[in-house]
Amino acid sequence: MMLRVENDRRFSLGHARITIAGLQVPADGSFRIMREGYAAANLGRRGWQVQEEKLTPVEIRQEGTDTVLVIGPRLTRHLEPGPLVFLLPATGLEISLFWPDDIDVFDGQLPPEPVMPREPEVAPKPPLIAVALPPPPPQPAPLLREDVAAKPAAEGQSRTPLLAGIGLLLLAVIGGAAWWFTSVPPAPQTAPIATPAPPAPPPAPVTAERPWLERSDGMNLRDLVQSASDAAAIHAAALRRQSAGRHDDALVLFEEAGERGHAPALTAVARLYDPIGFVVGRPFRAPDPRAAARYYRDAVQKGDAAAQAPRAALKTWLEEQARAGNGTAETALKEFWQ
Repeated sequence: MMLRVENDRRFSLGHARITIAGLQVPADGSFRIMREGYAAANLGRRGWQVQEEKLTPVEIRQEGTDTVLVIGPRLTRHLEPGPLVFLLPATGLEISLFWPDDIDVFDGQLPPEPVMPREPEVAPKPPLIAVALPPPPPQPAPLLREDVAAKPAAEGQSRTPLLAGIGLLLLAVIGGAAWWFTSVPPAPQTAPIATPAPPAPPPAPVTAERPWLERSDGMNLRDLVQSASDAAAIHAAALRRQSAGRHDDALVLFEEAGERGHAPALTAVARLYDPIGFVVGRPFRAPDPRAAARYYRDAVQKGDAAAQAPRAALKTWLEEQARAGNGTAETALKEFWQ
């Protein structure tokens, strides 16, 4: 099965069509695009990222025996010429795809994506609790008239011997107590022996947990991004990895924090592309002044004052290059400063 990628002139600038030969249009046209050998290997609507994401085409249609997927500038602006992997989960298709270098790129402002309203959350009702009632008190059995009449007579007959026995018992107790106190000396009292209290156990050692930023050094990128509290935490972790020489990881984390709206992370990415002060292998082999101009512009728009000075220096550098006949520098000036 073969794939072909070309510009789709039926739409505006930045639209491309992917033609899949010999495939019927599936019921679910969502797809994925990956690149091998990168930590941020999955294409998303905000660019390359760690998490997998299903993408939706602008249009999907049947042309003869072929299926055509049209993707818009929100995705094509992140694709550079080179080998990729195209996946169509509904059909189980996973095939190599080479993105050509003649696909038009649209770097203008894209309209915001529609946000689907969320259904209101309804708190569940508490379960009913059965309350057991106390049993009714036992009712006394009714007395017959014969029993009521016989009761006073029986009580009178049995009370006389009982009182006589109680009187004799009291006389015996009084006589024994008098004999005891007059003839037997009191026993000496002994002081109670104090028992020493057992020693208190030593307190258990308290092990303080390391801060998240230190623990993030040993995390993979996916776990780090998922456990970070916010975009600023991701940016801080990127700075630690950059200082440790892990430049590929730092780039991925800077881009992730920038896509979440953290302006200083956008400035950090711009510095990596900036030809002024560029260092080979950290992580790129060559500078990209156009990419640096785009990231500096986005950082300034989001309020990072630290991006203004290097952005102005880059503009001066591009103006010198444009006067020397560099067409790419002239285009970058028009795109990001006019």
